[in-house]
Amino acid sequence: MKNNIKILLLLLLTLNYSCSDSLQEVNVDPNTFPSAGDAQVLSSAIGFLGYVVDTDLNYSESFLWSQYYTWGQGVSIGNSERYVAQPDDFNGYWARAYANCLADLNAITKNSSAPAYSGIAKVLKAYLFQGLVDHFGDIPFSEALAGAIEDGSILAPSFDAAGSAVYPGLVTLLDEALSDLERAEDGVVGEEDFIYQGDISKWIKFANSLKLRVLMRTSETDPQAAAIKELIANGTFIETVADMPYIPYTGASGDQNPMFARAEYGVGMFYFASNATLDVLESLDDPRGEVLYTKATTGSFAGQLHGIDQGTIKNEPFTAPPTDYSMASEYAYSETNPVILMSPWEVWFLRAEAAARYDTSDDEEMAFETAIALNFKYMGIEDEASSYINSLNYSSSDALVDRIDQIAVQKWISLNGTQEDEGWIEARRFDRPESRLFTNGIWQTPPLSVLPNGTFPSAWLYPESERSLNPNAPAQRTITDNIFWDN
Repeated sequence: MKNNIKILLLLLLTLNYSCSDSLQEVNVDPNTFPSAGDAQVLSSAIGFLGYVVDTDLNYSESFLWSQYYTWGQGVSIGNSERYVAQPDDFNGYWARAYANCLADLNAITKNSSAPAYSGIAKVLKAYLFQGLVDHFGDIPFSEALAGAIEDGSILAPSFDAAGSAVYPGLVTLLDEALSDLERAEDGVVGEEDFIYQGDISKWIKFANSLKLRVLMRTSETDPQAAAIKELIANGTFIETVADMPYIPYTGASGDQNPMFARAEYGVGMFYFASNATLDVLESLDDPRGEVLYTKATTGSFAGQLHGIDQGTIKNEPFTAPPTDYSMASEYAYSETNPVILMSPWEVWFLRAEAAARYDTSDDEEMAFETAIALNFKYMGIEDEASSYINSLNYSSSDALVDRIDQIAVQKWISLNGTQEDEGWIEARRFDRPESRLFTNGIWQTPPLSVLPNGTFPSAWLYPESERSLNPNAPAQRTITDNIFWDN
């Protein structure tokens, strides 16, 4: 009996103590952190980033508009293949980029006392903001993440000018990131950094490489020769696959490559190889075609690469099986594929172009050849790189327009299968008044296109959600509008 009384008293004391606590202290979900630390917020941001890059960007309109693939058998031909776009097509990308990734990263840059976390977050913020600009043009930037009371409660942010405000702001943001990273110590950030596991030297390389991309993007409209030459002379860059920023996936349930998971959750990968790409590969006798695409296993083209002209699936036999055509290979489409944020071949092509345009301290021909060789090596066909590179006869003594064209084609090919969205962006930039390389040459006009022959999409529409909720949103654009660096 005495023991029972003691237990009862103990329970009453506990209850009395608990009642004196505030409701806020008591009503805490045991499965949720009351406040997340730098590590948890960073891992959340990177997790969302993988989805944004490989589904909202790589596996979206850009997947088709880069003309690496075209619509295949099994479903009705979609609007994106006809160059029809609706504002709500882009709600998901806009929301996930701002409300998930950038919001998490901004929490780190606002609150973290660790330069390592702050520097990493600023690099990724610059990466995300550049993606938004390169698709939409003017975007919320300076007021974009100021919704908190202490930041001004700005719930309807203004749109900043892409060329005069956002792009210079990206350079400033990356300079701040580099300053933080130079002060950071290894070992502060660990496994929560799914990209580099806290290796600060690699984050510095990523920051410099991304800064080079930003500066080079305006080469046709606002050359940044002095800044580029200084950066090349003094910076360290992504130079090998060991330096490459990517988000890995094991392929296990819940940890699959986002593009693969999204496609397989629906009707699967039904796109066929576009002849716009296959024709270029064949004309160059480029062995990468057989790495990027499967060979047909049935029909009259069995054992060969067999695509179709862009947007012509309705002209193919209705009963023809997908095995009659070339589709995405495991290199391009697999449950274990990493999401590559920036590849070493992309960076070496940037350096080759910078050397060609601005006479930087790099060896132009070496940079061009290294870019291709690294892409071949990553594909597992390293032994074929040398003879292929020699067949291109790239020479720094050729006319600049011809060298830029060669860089453009080789870069577009190398981004296939890993960075499809960046392939579309760079094709738009390289398609310039001096050489309409893609729109008057490589790309094919889909027969059902709603645009005139030889006219192709060059921007994304502002999301319906933003224009409905933000009174400061600009008038809607068309998909043939040019982003400020595109002419």
